[in-house]
Amino acid sequence: MTLFEWDNSIALGIPVIDEQHKMLFTLVNSLNAVINREYSSEVVGEVIWKLVTYVTEHFSEEERLMLSCAYPGLSAHRTEHDTFVTRLQEIQESFISGKEVGDDVLNFLVEWLVCHIKGTDQGYSRFIHEQVRAD
Repeated sequence: MTLFEWDNSIALGIPVIDEQHKMLFTLVNSLNAVINREYSSEVVGEVIWKLVTYVTEHFSEEERLMLSCAYPGLSAHRTEHDTFVTRLQEIQESFISGKEVGDDVLNFLVEWLVCHIKGTDQGYSRFIHEQVRAD
């Protein structure tokens, strides 16, 4: 069962970032799959680790992009990223401590990503597209 199916309504029109967003949802869907198929905790832990690692890399790339175009909302955007990474690390630590990852965590991940991409990310996307048109 897939939690989230990508469609162009969530695309920013920045190909490298859109591909990274697709990968984020692929990882969340993978986490859902290994949990629902009752894979070993080692496999679930690996998927969580991949998600934490990929999210961190993706956010760094997004922030470099915003910095390169002098996006004025970078600081607030970075704060949102940092808060999400902290929450994701808490989920990972909780899992390592023996707590199962349930639907509440999966729903949180999908909801946060969708809201962030459709909301906050749209802001820097519009800014970048406006700069490109102005050049």
